[in-house]
Amino acid sequence: MTMALFVFLLCLGGCIRISLSSTCHAQCDYDHVTARADCSSRYLSCIPVNYPDSVVMDLSHNDISVLETDDFSGTFGRLVELYLDYNDISNVASLLESTGLGSLQKLSLQHNVISALQTSCSLSSLINISLDYNSLGGFNFPSCTALEYFSANSNLVTGFNYGQLPSKISLQFNEISGFSLSHTDVSTLLLDNNNIDNFAFSGNTVNLVSLSHNKLGTCTLTVSSLCEFNIASNGLNDLRSVDVRVSGGNNMKKLNINSNSFDSLIQPGWAEGLQILHADGNILANLSSTTLQGFSSLTELHLANNRLVFISSTALSQLTMLRSLNLDGNALTSFLGGTFLNQAKLVELSITNNQLSELHPDDFLGLDSLERLYLPENRLVYVNPEMFRQMPGLTMIDFSYNKLEVFDITNCSVLSNLTNLLLAQNSIYYISFIIGQCDSLVVLDLSFNQIQVLPGDSLTEGNRALSRLELQGNPLQCDCRLTGLRDWLRNNPPSVLPRCQGPPQNSGALVTDLDFQDFICDPPKAKTNVNHLNVIVGLAATLSCTVTGIPIPIITWLNPNGTLIVNDCKSRFIIFIDTILHIILVRKSDEGMYSCLAQNTLNESDRAMVNVIVTYALATTVEP
Repeated sequence: MTMALFVFLLCLGGCIRISLSSTCHAQCDYDHVTARADCSSRYLSCIPVNYPDSVVMDLSHNDISVLETDDFSGTFGRLVELYLDYNDISNVASLLESTGLGSLQKLSLQHNVISALQTSCSLSSLINISLDYNSLGGFNFPSCTALEYFSANSNLVTGFNYGQLPSKISLQFNEISGFSLSHTDVSTLLLDNNNIDNFAFSGNTVNLVSLSHNKLGTCTLTVSSLCEFNIASNGLNDLRSVDVRVSGGNNMKKLNINSNSFDSLIQPGWAEGLQILHADGNILANLSSTTLQGFSSLTELHLANNRLVFISSTALSQLTMLRSLNLDGNALTSFLGGTFLNQAKLVELSITNNQLSELHPDDFLGLDSLERLYLPENRLVYVNPEMFRQMPGLTMIDFSYNKLEVFDITNCSVLSNLTNLLLAQNSIYYISFIIGQCDSLVVLDLSFNQIQVLPGDSLTEGNRALSRLELQGNPLQCDCRLTGLRDWLRNNPPSVLPRCQGPPQNSGALVTDLDFQDFICDPPKAKTNVNHLNVIVGLAATLSCTVTGIPIPIITWLNPNGTLIVNDCKSRFIIFIDTILHIILVRKSDEGMYSCLAQNTLNESDRAMVNVIVTYALATTVEP
């Protein structure tokens, strides 16, 4: 019994030793070309050692909780990237101090339960480490000699100790309330979505400092060079509360102050020479000559989603370097002549989602270099074609989501560079002013309008460069007039193939699926229910007419003199749904031959006649 117990305990100890071992052999997907071992989602609780030549190893989505000191020793000398995301790792000391990962450059430990970091690090080639979605509170930066990028987003970080810092630090979505760093070399500092109310930083050359979605009250930044600064969504209303000192000469190129509370934008001294300004989502109500005072070097200006209702004629006069201007999501109803007079370098102008209902030709005076014009989601009913003479360089025009019924580019000689014309979601029904006018046009979007017919010959003759035509959502009448369009669409398929609305036998079919014999036309036929109608003076007469034909004919009524009867509810002649003529209080002079005329767009016609005979009622006598 004693010997048996000893053997049992020996076996049990072996089992325990095996279960504590963190290395193992596992079956993974291995690519011999890229030397990538994909061991993700294998329910592993250990580090597989049977892929020693791996350059990339993915161990994400497993059950690894413990990393031993010798897990990587002498096994993965070629490993460059290691992914341990979505495990249950709480301690990475043994991994950072491993001497067997001399080639490792990228280490990802996202979505684990790491709560602390030590300073020591033996990974001499490590450049990038990501610890997003862990439980880090306060920590020390690991002193990996080659480390350039450190990310610990979405943790519980309130602060940290630092000695040797990586050049790029990302600590977004944490719980940092105060931040102070001095005399450091950091090129990128991302601290968005924290609780920072006071910020102080001094260093050398900095490419980007981002502090959006914080609670900034005071902000002091002292550097020798700063390229980009982001302080969006902080509740700021005065740029003077931000103190930026650039000792090596001002070279800031981009400033983001989106979603604050600015009602005017006067350039602070530290933003002199600024090229790109994002000021979307503030409370600017008007642009006057002083609203943008000082920003004379801007090449790109974003003022979307403010409260702009008015732009003075001199508001942009000092911004002579602008190449891009965004005014989307405001309440602009019109422009003053000369608003863009000094914008000779402007290439892109976007005024989407405003309340423009009318445009005048001189509204865009001065935009000789404009290439892209965006005016969707306004209230435009008509666009004067003369306005395009002020913008001869246009390559893109977007008037989608307006109320246009007609769009005229017949004088396309002034738009010789136009390649993209977007007119979706309007009420355009007459397209002769668009199709066949511009040889340079490549893309034409007419989807969701009121177009019924589009002659195919107009596509082959006047739009030699056209390769994409969008027509989905239109009430297309697939009769003999659309055969050319079918052939063209088969050779130039759009992103969504259009369907037919009529005639009834083709309703719902894809235009390109129809055969030649499906595109039929029948001449108009008109028929009345009676040929003669007797009516007594002073009573009413009703004449009805039935019409057939493809395309659907238009019905008109003619009086005995051959004159068109106009439908007028105030007269004695009233027409119901085109097919019924009602005469009230018939007179003797109404007598004669009435015509029901049916005519289609192919200039084919037919008529049916009704002879109306008007008589007086017979006199009656009453016996006493």
